[in-house]
Amino acid sequence: MWTKAALLSLQLTIVWLMLPGVAAAQNTPRAETAKVAASPCYHKELEDLAFLEGNWTVALSTRLGDGQWEDTSATSEIKRDLHGCLLSERLAGSRQKRPFHVLSLFAFDNHSKLLQQVLTDSEHGLLALYQGQRNQEELVFDLPLIRDDGTKWIVRRAYFAVTPNSFSVENRHSQDEGRTWRVVVKARYVLKK
Repeated sequence: MWTKAALLSLQLTIVWLMLPGVAAAQNTPRAETAKVAASPCYHKELEDLAFLEGNWTVALSTRLGDGQWEDTSATSEIKRDLHGCLLSERLAGSRQKRPFHVLSLFAFDNHSKLLQQVLTDSEHGLLALYQGQRNQEELVFDLPLIRDDGTKWIVRRAYFAVTPNSFSVENRHSQDEGRTWRVVVKARYVLKK
């Protein structure tokens, strides 16, 4: 049986042992920033995507085949990975009453000087490599496609309306080399409190 004095002594010892960890945790952002900047694969251009980081609630609107829209909600976690060399997103929600998941990786290609997004989802299952850059008020990532019937499409993911606590994303399709676009998915990300 522990006496009150022994318990108090044990508690003080635990607190004393934790103090270096607490101090380290308080200094982690600066230390992590220094580590990220020193990482060989880090490129400052990736900071264009820093607004994506966080835990988000997502309001989704998806265009269905009949031209109707389905409104659902999802959650998303976007964080730095590989010592800050890329960002990863895991989104979980539903689509047509089925679970729907997205895995996305964002990076900067030092050769092409373009931002990249590799995306896959539980609906399609393929890896799609988008490349992009800032385009006026939007950050756009494009994926050129040739459909089964031989038609050429561009699939675009556009990030816009960025605030400290939110941003919007649209998936757009073009069949005329980008002259006109049809929006097929709308998403509004709001930072969880």
